[in-house]
Amino acid sequence: MSDLTPTNKDPQEARLERLIHGVLREQPPLRAPASLEARVLAAIEVEALPWWHRGFAQWPLGARAAMFAVLLLVSKLTLDVVMWLFSNPTPVSQTMEHTLSRAKSTASVFSSLLQVGQSLLNVIPGHWITLALVFAAGMYFMLFVLGATAYRTLYLNK
Repeated sequence: MSDLTPTNKDPQEARLERLIHGVLREQPPLRAPASLEARVLAAIEVEALPWWHRGFAQWPLGARAAMFAVLLLVSKLTLDVVMWLFSNPTPVSQTMEHTLSRAKSTASVFSSLLQVGQSLLNVIPGHWITLALVFAAGMYFMLFVLGATAYRTLYLNK
């Protein structure tokens, strides 16, 4: 037995204990802050959701495995259908062949244009290209300065 049992209490301690107990009983009940109450209610609401409404990581392991198996099956069937469509002479495969031949011809045209551009760049001396880039940068800077000056003159001085 400990020293705090009612038989070992001093009468003065018992009276003090009753007094404290009475004062505490008369205190009004405390309410939680509104933000805490809202967070607790939101957490309870999330916990009340069925497992299929929660995130995938919170699903039971069996349900996740079943979903993974179904997704594998769907992807296999999708690949089989695509392979079937393109292996047989169907309108889809003929359209794709026509589109691919068009894309190849377009790519050859762009390749030819790139070769022409490369040939032109090889013919033009390097210092001319540098001068043209410096000139273009200077013109851009001048356009920026003119725009800023026009803005300050026309709109800020009203």
